[in-house]
Amino acid sequence: MKRINPRFLHSQLNTAALIWEDIQNSTEPADRWLANFFYRNRKKFGSRDRRFFSETIYGLFRHKLFLESWSRELGHDKDPSLMVLMASLKEGLVSGDEFEEHTAASFPGIKTAGAVEQALKAHDLPAGLNFNSPEEKISIQYSVPLWLVKRWKQRFGEEECCALLASTIERPPLVVRINPLKMARERQIGRFEKWGWRVFPTERSPWGLVFKERVHLFDTEDFQKGFFEIQDEGSQIICQMIDAKPGEVVWDVCAGGGGKSLLLAAMMQNKGRIIATDIKKWKLEELRKRFRRAGAMNIFPAELERISESREMKKGVDKILIDAPCSGTGTLRRNPDAKWKIKEEKFADFHKEQVAIIEKSLPFLKKGGRLYYATCSLEPEENEEVMAEIFARHPELQKIAYPYSKDGFFRLYPHKNQTDGFFLAMAENKVNGKGENL
Repeated sequence: MKRINPRFLHSQLNTAALIWEDIQNSTEPADRWLANFFYRNRKKFGSRDRRFFSETIYGLFRHKLFLESWSRELGHDKDPSLMVLMASLKEGLVSGDEFEEHTAASFPGIKTAGAVEQALKAHDLPAGLNFNSPEEKISIQYSVPLWLVKRWKQRFGEEECCALLASTIERPPLVVRINPLKMARERQIGRFEKWGWRVFPTERSPWGLVFKERVHLFDTEDFQKGFFEIQDEGSQIICQMIDAKPGEVVWDVCAGGGGKSLLLAAMMQNKGRIIATDIKKWKLEELRKRFRRAGAMNIFPAELERISESREMKKGVDKILIDAPCSGTGTLRRNPDAKWKIKEEKFADFHKEQVAIIEKSLPFLKKGGRLYYATCSLEPEENEEVMAEIFARHPELQKIAYPYSKDGFFRLYPHKNQTDGFFLAMAENKVNGKGENL
């Protein structure tokens, strides 16, 4: 690791500490908060600064309770400067020598910096720490709210609960998806390797590539030309399960930024139509930029309020994808700030919203058409219980069972599949939908 100039490192750590004081109390997602911060200070901070701040802040969210326990042990309870220093060490942004030197300069009362450094790297809790319960120890070890530990321990058992929680404190791999409309995977591997980047193919997705190290991709010519997109393998696998065919009409109800729409368009070879909607209209503007770059010509963003006026919707669509708004408990390793914003009572609110979205969408599914309901949540209220309610209300829907699970639903878990966590339910409409009756 290249040593950082001590004065420059001191400045970076001070700025990161100020960021941490502000961002940890914000209700805004960390990625959006940081993006706005960097935009406001675009003339002040370069790419190296942005990387240092982002990775340190994500490390703080990832290891919050663990690092707080060490800050108390060292007599500086929740001190943002010490928290930032420890997080930057755990994220590999500063070396052990730099950690010890900065500790000596800024926290002279800490006489065991070398031992602390080793404990942080090994992820060992302070030796004298006392716990009120086994669940509290797990909560601090893996930096998750106590209520979530109790919930997952009851549901999965302690061993699997800890394995799942351990996956949430790992940095997720950088995964990209090649754009089949413009690029073959083997060719893209060669281009990346020519630039000195080590990559290997994803195990299940035929389009994915995993990077051995973190690199900056957005400024590359290949990204600008639409040869690839950043997309977790789990998201790619969900599209693989949908198996969109050329000529079909697919409605992506909650399209968001359009990652799944883009892959579905490529799977359809630009033939047929993908109708993309989202309650947040600004997200569709981002999608327009992305599908132009990707060369996806069969995606048509549409306003939800006017969706029934569409000729395709009146006829009924072949497939409906509902990638529903959810708690995101399957993505905590990628969005570690989310675990401090989620409230257990919100699962019931998400359930109501998810059921309502399905109910509003189903009338446009033609006879023989298929519904795909997906979330990046691991919670039954948002997954199995939503579909139980939908199947009870709609006997015309026949479950399409995934053959390798006992209940017929498809799932991905971070600790088992090395992807984000996902749930997918599939069903076929056996009677005429609203579209065919108009």
